Amino acid sequence: MFASCIGFLLICLLRPVGTGGLYAHEDTTRIIPHGSHAVTPLQNDTAQIKDLLEQAVAYRQRLNRREQGNPYLMRAMKLAENLGDSLLLAQVYNAWSVDQRNVARYLLAVNYGKQALEYASGAKDTVLLCTIYNNIGVAYRRLDENQQAFEYHLQALRLAEACQNWRNQAIAINSIGNIYLATQQYDRAISSFQQSLDIEKTHQNNLGLAINYANIGLALAGKNQYKEAIEYFLKSLHYNELINSQQGRLISYNNLGQAYQKLGNYPLSLRYFKKALQLSGQIGDVIDVSDSYISVGNTYLLQKKYAEAYYHINEGLNIAQSIGSKSLIMKAYQALQEYYAKLGRYEQSMQMLEKALNYKDSLLNEKLNNRMAELEVLYQLDKKNAAIQLLKKEAYLKDLESNRNLILALSLLGLIVVMIGIGYFFIRHRELKAHQKSLQLELQSLRSRMNPHFIFNSLNSIHKYIWTNQPEEASDYLTKFARLIRMILENSERDFIPLSKELEFLSIYVELENLRCNHSFVFILRIDEGIDTDDVMIAPLMIQQFVENAIWHGLAPKKGGGVLKISMKLQAQQKLRVEIEDNGIGRQRAEAIKMQKNPQHVSMGLRLTEERLKLLQHSTSFNLQQIQIIDLLDEQDCPCGTKVVLELPVEFAYS
Repeated sequence: MFASCIGFLLICLLRPVGTGGLYAHEDTTRIIPHGSHAVTPLQNDTAQIKDLLEQAVAYRQRLNRREQGNPYLMRAMKLAENLGDSLLLAQVYNAWSVDQRNVARYLLAVNYGKQALEYASGAKDTVLLCTIYNNIGVAYRRLDENQQAFEYHLQALRLAEACQNWRNQAIAINSIGNIYLATQQYDRAISSFQQSLDIEKTHQNNLGLAINYANIGLALAGKNQYKEAIEYFLKSLHYNELINSQQGRLISYNNLGQAYQKLGNYPLSLRYFKKALQLSGQIGDVIDVSDSYISVGNTYLLQKKYAEAYYHINEGLNIAQSIGSKSLIMKAYQALQEYYAKLGRYEQSMQMLEKALNYKDSLLNEKLNNRMAELEVLYQLDKKNAAIQLLKKEAYLKDLESNRNLILALSLLGLIVVMIGIGYFFIRHRELKAHQKSLQLELQSLRSRMNPHFIFNSLNSIHKYIWTNQPEEASDYLTKFARLIRMILENSERDFIPLSKELEFLSIYVELENLRCNHSFVFILRIDEGIDTDDVMIAPLMIQQFVENAIWHGLAPKKGGGVLKISMKLQAQQKLRVEIEDNGIGRQRAEAIKMQKNPQHVSMGLRLTEERLKLLQHSTSFNLQQIQIIDLLDEQDCPCGTKVVLELPVEFAYS
């Protein structure tokens, strides 16, 4: 639950003036006047652009608009383009970047931010450059591209230190802390937040103090140090009250409610959650009202006050359904699943779990569709810019019509530009197709791995525990099974995940399979000492297929149990060598058994894995090696198991 609180903090608390980031009011209204103090047409245009940028912020805040376009920014862009002023263009593109970030169009936010960066570099405005670097970093952070985000915030910090701009220093350090917080590097996060806090104390910025105290509290909560976290949450609440920030109070109440809940102090937890519920009603944000109802319900559930728990969770669910908030609907169904499980009504608990997983799938598809829509917009923007450039070249050629040789030379130049443009669009289109195919393959791989056979057997195991009156074992198995499903859905959204996440997934998967096999085999995991599993990033769901084959085709049919070994070693050229070895019955006997039981079954896992590796080879410098499947033989040349050796491409999160 603290993970959702972290996300809530980043979205709400770090958006004090409606533009989406710390001190974001500087991001969109920082206009430098030109010339003398006398009123000139240029100064009038500059003032008009500044006014339009302020109206663009109010347009989003006042009406809660979510569409891509912003009419005030469009007018400001036309004025800036007519003036041809690099500084004004940088400010308008930066405003576009922040605007698109606030409506969750993060790819577009990065695109506009980079255009702002080009114009700001030409204008040589260091403070504006710091602001733009920080804004691009925030957009990358929302995309979960933490390495890219870290690089942009680090560049902002270097520039801010060079020009002694304390505000951007504090923003950059705080943002780096948020990256560490999101990647569960809590000690580093606390160190960064403390540095930012010291800067804010020096300049007596109460908003910055409220933010950093809350962030330190979240990092301490991540370390399960809830008593210490409460002290910082109370300090954050104090400064939010000083600046009269209702949103800040709401976040503080929720943080305190979560912390006291973890400590088992349910009366105090309820007190703060109810304060959050009352305040969210006063603010009029129905999303916060729904979330607060569910939080109160969860606390009652922990107190075993089931009637009160059901009432509040159901109220939160009804509000979430009325506004169509899929994430809150999913959260409510998860709470109801726990509610029915506590009452021993396992059939209804399973129904609630199924509904929650359906909404998880819906959120995943919605995120994918939004990302594809953003890519299409970027494609159209590139196409439009190329068309504009082409029209300018044609007009220029027309003006030089009197000189045939020059016209010919420029015509050839224009043709080359057109060919380059066509080639660029072709390559871009092909990359989009390749990315789409990669996503489709990942989803197909997900479906092939979590096949009906595995789900059916898992549900049978749960049914067995219920039938034999073992509710605690059934609940434990169900919890692990749901966690496994959730991890697969979460990991399949990303191109690369930390190796630690993949190892956690494999451990849970093997534990469930071993439970179904009556603990008939031993699992040994060997990781090379030089591997930092939080730093090393690999493509998700690449190893499970081979582990499943080892268990069900090698170890399960073997009498007397066996051993499953997984070894990992980091090699040169950013490769991870993975070996999956079992001392089972061998491939030949396994194939014979399969032909007897189900001769029509065709396994898709190996082919899908090879296709995903080919796509990774296309998008990275990774050299594809053939997957090796080695039949192990004993001293009498009889089959004694199977070893699979594969090499996976590796990225590093913080190198």
